[in-house]
Amino acid sequence: MAIFNKNTLAQVSGFDNPILAGELVYNQNTYWNLSFTNSNTSLPINLTGATINAQIVRRQVTNIIDTRNGLTFDIADYSPTPTAIPLTVSNIVAASGTCTLVIDSTTWGLLTTDAQLDINAASCVGYSGRVKVSFPASGSTPADDQIIFLLFLIRSDGIVVI
Repeated sequence: MAIFNKNTLAQVSGFDNPILAGELVYNQNTYWNLSFTNSNTSLPINLTGATINAQIVRRQVTNIIDTRNGLTFDIADYSPTPTAIPLTVSNIVAASGTCTLVIDSTTWGLLTTDAQLDINAASCVGYSGRVKVSFPASGSTPADDQIIFLLFLIRSDGIVVI
């Protein structure tokens, strides 16, 4: 798994926001189990009544450099402007504050002919997005959204896409 430079991650999420970032291989399916806890008490945050939505969108990734402090690169809007891709959130256990973010490569629409998947590509395919957990207002507590930013680089597998 790639290590990303902290300044690069700040381009996507800012300085104090959580981010889930990784380097995936073309056509790789995977998942992340997420757990939401109260930062003061470490107790689970009950997700009952919360709406969880996750989306990613294709980005242009350029100037990739592997430095001593991790990968650095520039990220920008992709042209033509792509449609956001919904990601599946499953296995929601509201009382324990847990769920699973599913990465299903078949929903992304990447083709083996994509020039940025070429094994020699100077810039790989990139996606950014977010997981948004929306809590409804409850009594005197106003509605609140928790955001986890997402950043994925997709590399050639060196077998299917050469």
